[in-house]
Amino acid sequence: MRHLRKTTAHGRRRRRSLLLLGVSLGSLLASAPDAFDLPSGDPRRGEPLYRQYCAVCHGATGEGDGPNAASMEDDRPRDLTDARYMSRLIDTQLVEVIRGGGGAVGRSRFMPAWGNTLSAEQVADLVAYIRTLWAQPQRTAPATPDTLETAGARLVAELGCTGCHRIGDLPAPPVAPDLSSLGTKVQPAWLKAYLLRPRRIRPAGYVPLFRSRMPDFRLSVEESRQLAAYLDRLRPKAEPPIGSVPAAAGKDGEKLFLQLACRACHTFEGRGGQSGPDLSAVPQRLQASWVARYILDPQGIDPRSPMPRPGITPGEAWALTAFLQGGAAASSPGMARASEGEEEQATRGGSLFRDLACRACHRRSDDDVPERVGPDLTFIGDKLRSQWIAGYLRQPHPVRPWLQARMPTFVLSDTEVDQITAFLVTLRDRWAPRLPAGLLVASPPSSEVLQAGERLATKEYLSCSSCHLGGDREPEGTPEELAPDLRLAGRRLQPQWMLRWLLDPQRLLPGTKMPSYFSDADSGPNDILDGDELRQILAIRDHLLAIGTAPAGPSP
Repeated sequence: MRHLRKTTAHGRRRRRSLLLLGVSLGSLLASAPDAFDLPSGDPRRGEPLYRQYCAVCHGATGEGDGPNAASMEDDRPRDLTDARYMSRLIDTQLVEVIRGGGGAVGRSRFMPAWGNTLSAEQVADLVAYIRTLWAQPQRTAPATPDTLETAGARLVAELGCTGCHRIGDLPAPPVAPDLSSLGTKVQPAWLKAYLLRPRRIRPAGYVPLFRSRMPDFRLSVEESRQLAAYLDRLRPKAEPPIGSVPAAAGKDGEKLFLQLACRACHTFEGRGGQSGPDLSAVPQRLQASWVARYILDPQGIDPRSPMPRPGITPGEAWALTAFLQGGAAASSPGMARASEGEEEQATRGGSLFRDLACRACHRRSDDDVPERVGPDLTFIGDKLRSQWIAGYLRQPHPVRPWLQARMPTFVLSDTEVDQITAFLVTLRDRWAPRLPAGLLVASPPSSEVLQAGERLATKEYLSCSSCHLGGDREPEGTPEELAPDLRLAGRRLQPQWMLRWLLDPQRLLPGTKMPSYFSDADSGPNDILDGDELRQILAIRDHLLAIGTAPAGPSP
């Protein structure tokens, strides 16, 4: 009897336990929204949802290492690849935490609630994809990083390049060049520089007089490398032969250049038309084989090309290409030797620039760092005279009163000064837009022009002394608001750079405090030089050159 009573009591306890377990499971299932009608999910649809909403915290592979994870203090995102933990969860529990957030289940407060954002079907798809993260075999090695080409292809999609350019078989409106064979056309170094700082190549536009233009996507240096690597591999399957280079290519090419009147449409060495690209940039920008093919048959390369077929032989196309690649002075051995010597000096100067850690204070064009404590040296070769650079390196002195940082003296030898100067002189904007024809004046300024420039600088007009030292009175602002001494300009600045600066200071230095006095045809004073803005810009430049008598050492 005792055994029977003991067995009966045990059965009652067992039934009570099963009842409590059923109640607990029922409560758990009832607490999950839509628990009993959870739709079946598709992991293929769930993957893009995961990347859009979850990967920033949980990581691209689900390991809890997303870019946002480090900001969550000690409450790090769940590792969704942890099979021991994830296998204990049922779908309804995952649904509950996704829809209600971490706070709804007593977990991380950083896990947001997606119930008002995602539909029931999307949540089911997301759950199905999350299941694949821990169900897959564990990775023993990190995933292979993207190649430059793969990353570049992704950038093409993200930036919407095919909205304007045709790439391969992808259609696009004809507002920009076809990039399908770009790898055979442009030089890789030029392409990377162009992507970092796009500029107008065809003054009249790809479709003449059409208003399309290449936007600046503010790419980093690494992104420009990735995009250039992808574009560089875009090549045609086969290229027809076009003959070989003739022996007297340079001489014959110059004759052809004049005979075909190429300057009617193209600028070359500062003179010519505006409907086509500047041919002076051909050596840096284009590959020789592409140039020869394009000259021979422009429409064969680009059906929309406005350039006429010249009706020349392949040998003549190569001759003209050789001339454009080398320029009119390419046949001068003396100049070639001088160029090689300057290149060697510049190379050694670049090494010194790195060894002295100049980049710690100064930004260069290939730096992905927005600000430094010293001036931006990206295109310093356009701005400063080489003699002034050398004098400054020997004896640094304050130029910008507002800078708290100061240039140290490195006690450089004469050879080191020459080498660093040669390097800095090479830092130029080789694709800067051509100056308006009215500013390309080579004759000495008249006394009338110098007087006009002096008047323009006074308080009654542009009031240069409001910020600059060396004007008709002392500056009015605080030391932090002062600008460089005008008496340094003649010795320090390149004359052409001064014109570009006066024409559009924001283009050369975005964010500068220097106002743009000549932003349109009516911005300049009407009672000086007949209101001609270009003549006024020349007059100011010539005035500054005339007063530029300050020594290369410290300014008073």
